Amino acid sequence: MTTEEKKNHSFNLKEFLNGVMFEMKKVVWPTRKELSSYTAVVFIAVIFVCALIWICDNFFARVLELILR
Repeated sequence: MTTEEKKNHSFNLKEFLNGVMFEMKKVVWPTRKELSSYTAVVFIAVIFVCALIWICDNFFARVLELILR
């Protein structure tokens, strides 16, 4: 491997940070309204999944209780 090839594969912090800044300019950030609606959807989904797990847990606990009697 030549010295020129080693320079091409070495880590350059300044070039990396410039690349990060360039990519961050492409990011489309959500508006406050979009963010609040997405957050509400996530909370509703979490509550739904928690309720589903609770129902299944209670169901299987009762079935197991009936089997072990």
